[in-house]
Amino acid sequence: MVFLALVEWFAMESSQLTAKLSQQIPVFSEFFDALRASGLTTWLVGGCVRDLLLGEKCADIDVVSSADPSDWARSWAKGRGYWFWLDEQRHQSRILLADGISFDFAPLRATTITGDLQARDYTINAIAIPSNEPAHLFDPLNGIADLKNRCLKMCAVGSFSDDPLRILKGLRHAAVLNFSIEDQTIAAMTQKSQQLKQVAAERIREELLKIVAVRNISYALQMLSRTRVLQVLLGLPGSIWSEHEYVAAHQSLVDRFAAFDGLHQLAVNKELQQQRPVFHLAALLMAYAPQRFDQMYPDLRLSRAQLRLLGALRDELPTPWLQQLRLISSDRQRALAVEQLEPCSAERVFYHGWGRGQLQDDTVIALLRAYEQQQQNSRIPDLLDGHTIRQYAGIDNRIIGKLLHQIKTLEIAGSIHSAEDAHRWLRGHFGFDKN
Repeated sequence: MVFLALVEWFAMESSQLTAKLSQQIPVFSEFFDALRASGLTTWLVGGCVRDLLLGEKCADIDVVSSADPSDWARSWAKGRGYWFWLDEQRHQSRILLADGISFDFAPLRATTITGDLQARDYTINAIAIPSNEPAHLFDPLNGIADLKNRCLKMCAVGSFSDDPLRILKGLRHAAVLNFSIEDQTIAAMTQKSQQLKQVAAERIREELLKIVAVRNISYALQMLSRTRVLQVLLGLPGSIWSEHEYVAAHQSLVDRFAAFDGLHQLAVNKELQQQRPVFHLAALLMAYAPQRFDQMYPDLRLSRAQLRLLGALRDELPTPWLQQLRLISSDRQRALAVEQLEPCSAERVFYHGWGRGQLQDDTVIALLRAYEQQQQNSRIPDLLDGHTIRQYAGIDNRIIGKLLHQIKTLEIAGSIHSAEDAHRWLRGHFGFDKN
């Protein structure tokens, strides 16, 4: 994390910060000028201000207003982006631009900006830039001092009662920023940790997926355990759970993923990058309580695709498959070998083969590249089509499917190399010649 010099923090006017934001997001200058001319009394708040002070890039901008800003936001978005409701009842909306930049709008949570900031989660997120008076930062809870001291501190005693998910968000902030957590805040997190059971599983899932992917997993795990959050979410650990071994394995996985990104440009890279949090979640669940693996993840309300992937990652690459891999020589055989691992075959090869070291690096690359190049319409084409198989097997689709699968298996084994070989095998299999 790159911090601005401390002298800059206290000397810098909010106008200088907004100038930095305009450098990062060119459309922001136009947006901010229009916002200041709107007649609304507004402030920039939240993570955007925090990240500016930390010298980080901002992609999400939060605006609060003393009046409902929805109409103005909807109007400004025309021709620039897509405006939609986040929560119509609370007058919370968002503008999403084509480049992924978002602007979130909401009325004040209290009658004053001070009350609004006091109702937020942590002091480092309770610093405001007044759009109508860009001469200073508004920091009633001393969030800048907490940034300086690299300390995470709740805004108020009731912060976690208002929204227990703030506990998980705070643990993530601390791990990502490498901040300590104030003792009083840790005590409140621990006291309210059971209330996480009342939070919608989808919200828990999103935060947990972010936490398990952080590089500083040792500190995150320490805080998850100290606040009893890990036990609340996943129950008691299994008898073989070793926090030290898991941390080492996690770091290895992070490093291996980074090495893959830096060396190899495959079309599948983007998808594999998007799935990293699920890879890390699988590693945590298998290390924490492998005997309860299937009971833990359904409660997280993962998407169907995520559930499918998580289930597929449970088992290592099978020994017979690894032994068979030594005998293949063509790209089609490699592609078929990967396909044989379905569901989530490429992901299994990447996670277990590359990430956990079950395969040599060059073998993983050769397998994924062949699988990528040999696919047509998201599958490896058969040597023979179903119509041809019907000449031998009749019209039973179940038998046809089994025969097509068996031909591919024989291709991997090296017994069939061409369509002619497949015809020859079918004639022998059914005991007659169809020519």
